[in-house]
Order: sequence, then C-alpha cells, then structure tokens
Amino acid sequence: MKKDRIYIILVLSCLLFVTGCDKMLETKSQTLLPQDKLQTEAGCEAMLYGVYDLMQETTFYGRDILTVPEVLADNSRLSPVASRYKGQADNRIGSHLDIWVESYEIIALLNEVIEYAEKLPETPKAKAIWGEALALRGLTYFNLARVYGREPGHLVDNFDLCVPLILKAFFYDGGPMGEEVYPARATVAEVWGQIEKDLTEGFSLLKGNDDGLMPKRMGALATQAILSRVYLYEGKWKECVEASDYVTTNAPFDLYGGTYTDIFSKGEETIFYLYFTNSENWGSSSLQSINGMMESELDSEGYDIGKGVGDADLCVAEELIALFDQKNDLRFKAFRKAKINGEKVWWTKKFSGWQGAFGLDNVPVIRLSEVVLNRAEAQAELKKDTEALADVNELRTKRGLDAVSFSGAELLNEILLQRRLELAQEGHRFFDLKRRGETISKPAGRTPVSYEDFRVVARISETQMDANKNLENNPGY
Repeated sequence: MKKDRIYIILVLSCLLFVTGCDKMLETKSQTLLPQDKLQTEAGCEAMLYGVYDLMQETTFYGRDILTVPEVLADNSRLSPVASRYKGQADNRIGSHLDIWVESYEIIALLNEVIEYAEKLPETPKAKAIWGEALALRGLTYFNLARVYGREPGHLVDNFDLCVPLILKAFFYDGGPMGEEVYPARATVAEVWGQIEKDLTEGFSLLKGNDDGLMPKRMGALATQAILSRVYLYEGKWKECVEASDYVTTNAPFDLYGGTYTDIFSKGEETIFYLYFTNSENWGSSSLQSINGMMESELDSEGYDIGKGVGDADLCVAEELIALFDQKNDLRFKAFRKAKINGEKVWWTKKFSGWQGAFGLDNVPVIRLSEVVLNRAEAQAELKKDTEALADVNELRTKRGLDAVSFSGAELLNEILLQRRLELAQEGHRFFDLKRRGETISKPAGRTPVSYEDFRVVARISETQMDANKNLENNPGY
C-alpha cells in the first residue's frame, strides 16, 4: 500500500532516537517546515490526518495491535501454514509488539499540532483540533505504557520505569529542542498521570466542539471511552464508572442486538474506528489475510477447503471456541471452520473485507460493548454487584444469552469471561491478563508465562538504546 505522508513526518522521525541526526538538530526549523502554513487550522488539521495515516500502519492499528496480543496469550494460535508470529506464539525473548518508532512519530506530529493549535484564535474548530491532538497523544502514550512498562499497582521488583515523555514540539519559537530529544524514561506513575491529563484536557476542549468527528476520528465520546479503559487498567474503579457513565448516557446508540458481524461490517455500536480507503488496503498483510482466507467452497462436512486468497498465519484457539454457547450465542456466528493442509481450524469473520475488497476493513479502536464491560468490572471490584450484574446481563441478552444471577467472585469471573468472548481477536486478551497481574495463558502445546516473567514487557530495541544513551532497558534484556 502506498502511503502519501506529510514531509514533516520524515523530518521528525529522523530526529527521534535515530543515530546520525545531530546535524539535523542544528538546522533552522524554517528551512524544514512551512510554519506559516502549519500554524493555521488547516495546517494543524493536515498534520492530524498524518497522525491517522501513521496509526493505520501494520505495526500499529492496521494489524499488530490487534493480532499480537491475541497470539501472545491464548485466543489465537499459529495455523499450519504460518510464516509470521512464530516468536510471539512461543513468547520468545524480543518477540512482542514493536510500536516504539511509530508511536514517537505520532507523538512528534501531535506535539506540533498542540504547539500551534494552542495559539490559534479561539474558535470551536481550533479547540477541537487542540483537544483531538491531546486525546490522541494520551491514547498513544497509553499504548506505549502498556507495551513497555508495568501497570500501576503491578510492579515487579519495584522497577517503575515506563517510557520517555516528550511533550514539546521539536521545533518551537524558531529553533529545535536540542538535547531534550534524548530523554530518559519517566516513571510508571508519571506516564499514566500524563495519559490521564492529556485525555481529560482533550475532552474538555472537544466537548461541544467535535461535530463530525465520530466515528472516524477521536471525538469527545471516544476520549471518555478511552479514559474508561485507562482507569480500568489503573484500578481506579470509581473513575472508570464515571467515564463509562458519560459514554453510555451520551452515546447515540445502545448495544447492538442484531447480526453480530454488523458491528464490523457496518460500524454498529462503534465509538471510534480507523477508516480505510481502497488506496490504504494492506492486502496480503491485512487483518483479513492474517486471520484466514477468503471464503471458498465447502467440503461434505461443511468446512471451508482453504483455497481462498489470504496468508492465514493465525487461527482461533480451540480453547476459546470451547467457551462459547455455540447454539445461542450470536457471537459464535463470527467464526467459520476450515481445513488447511488437512488440519481443522477456526477463523474469525470480524475482518472479512467488509468494505468491499479483500483486506479492506475499518479497524475498531473502541466499542460501546467494551465500555459496558469496563464499567461492569469496575462495579464488581467496588462490590456493587447489582450494578455490575445489570451491565453484564445487558450484554448477555443482546448476544442471545439468558441473564444470570451471579454475585461476588462468580460474577467477576463471568464479566471477565464475557470480555474475552466479546473482544476476541481485537487485541485485548494479553493486556487484560497483564493489567490484572495474572499468568499469561497459552493454547495447548505452549507454555504459560508468569506475570513476573520479564518477557511480559517488550524490550527497547538495540537501535534505540544505541541512539539514546539516557535510556535504560527493561530487566532481562
């Protein structure tokens, strides 16, 4: 897929933790950036489009943020023809998500937008741009924090380093940042505090000014939805409930009770997704290709014969399939059975080229069902069983299941089960185990990974360590 990128991305990428950029730092910013054009609403919005472009990359939301966490844990396994993800399937040293460079490219652009938008005339459009940039920066630091660090309250051996916080534009007041481009890692508390700050400040600017952003861009509702997820990770149960309440009260839709795949084909109940056009289709590297093949003919047993287009590196773990009420649960229809090289496998239908071409799918970042599950878990942790039960039963009944009457630990386990079933193959499973300090479960034939194991957090690459001598790597690397 050919990507048309704003030139600033290439400049700022070079500046970020990459060797051989000292001369770049000496160059006057006006020779690199048409600042008179960027310091306008149109210029800032153009940079935001560059951010969404970067978020679509296969190392980011275009694929790996959804696929890798499933195979690092126990929702996905390797198919008989897999050529990718073999290291992640075994949790090998260094085989994890690798989002460092992409994330800081995004942050570099967002810092420019924030720098300029703050100085624009105070119009609703300018406020929305400023708020959107802050909220997206909060989301980006959230992803960095959960990949390269431990969650608050779940440190191991008191190691509390997270990721570097870069909050200033590389070019400001006519000159470059200089040595500030090589910061040390901030602490877990500092980074998560900044995530909250960016999202809450972004929300205050977006609220009432974000017409037309939802669902293809980060608006006020999406910002609160992401906040509900952030608070859940932090174990801030009361704040999670409050953020979730805002979303469920203000969402223009309820949980969807129709055909389950409509959520992915039509965007039902989706608060924020990344929109892909034909020119942005990753094809053989897409979510559809990685998770299976296009439908072909069925054999006498009703199995797809596995002759369609697609690399089919991953299939759904049988342990996950066994958890579904296959007769009544509407979500089970989002799977299909196939045979590949004579082996029976299951494939997800969540990414099936729903936008009209093989590999062309919009990618959900957050859905209403997740927010309801966030709140249910938080209420259960607060010992508010009545409220938690109401949330999980609302989801169950929308998915074709009967209501339950659990309480206490049994209720919490049901909520966590429904979370696993609902969000399968969307990039949550590994992180849901990690944020709770639990052992990382694996499919049959693979070895579980204890939470304390150093492989649970990603390593910082040798390239970044060499380029920035102020960095300290995670223990074990």
